[in-house]
Amino acid sequence: WGPIAAMSNEELAALDEASKSAEGVLLPSGVRVIDMVPGTGPEPQRGQRVYAAYKVWANGFRSGPVADLSFTDGRPYDWILGEPTDRLPAGADEGVLGMREGGWRRLVIPPDLAYGEMGLKRVSYSPLGRYVGPKAPYVIQPGAAAYFDLIMLDGGSGRCDQLLRPPGVGEKKASKIKSPMCVAAVVERVDVRAGAVHSRRT
Repeated sequence: WGPIAAMSNEELAALDEASKSAEGVLLPSGVRVIDMVPGTGPEPQRGQRVYAAYKVWANGFRSGPVADLSFTDGRPYDWILGEPTDRLPAGADEGVLGMREGGWRRLVIPPDLAYGEMGLKRVSYSPLGRYVGPKAPYVIQPGAAAYFDLIMLDGGSGRCDQLLRPPGVGEKKASKIKSPMCVAAVVERVDVRAGAVHSRRT
């Protein structure tokens, strides 16, 4: 899907390697923005809900284990642009500004705009969702930079919103709908009346 789908594995690998030494654009805040593939869709503005697939590392792009990622959720991560969250810190939120839907961007985020002195501990999963255990180790140390990789899946077209927030479905039930890239052959949906999760082909 999107501009990335037209690229070969060799082209993607070359972009990945080049990004490790790319200077990109350094924002006044200290966030470094590296555009991998420009998007061609809508450009979201502050206050709009956006959906992105993301990964984050502690020691550089694709260096060592992934500290956190959206793919384990079975759906892209969504938030209101301009309103950082515990998963999308201020530097990542700022770095998304200017992206268009379909774009792929990497961000080098300084500690004060990443996870700060709290750091990031390893997240575990249960049937009830994400949680951090009492003895979870740090995956990003306190006071360390973070390396974010993001693909903007819905920047205003509504392609993810239509699948993952269908009319008549409350937030709690909608959060159970799965479609990692909003183009999956089978989308798990919630039956509004029964609250059950079913599958349908798109």
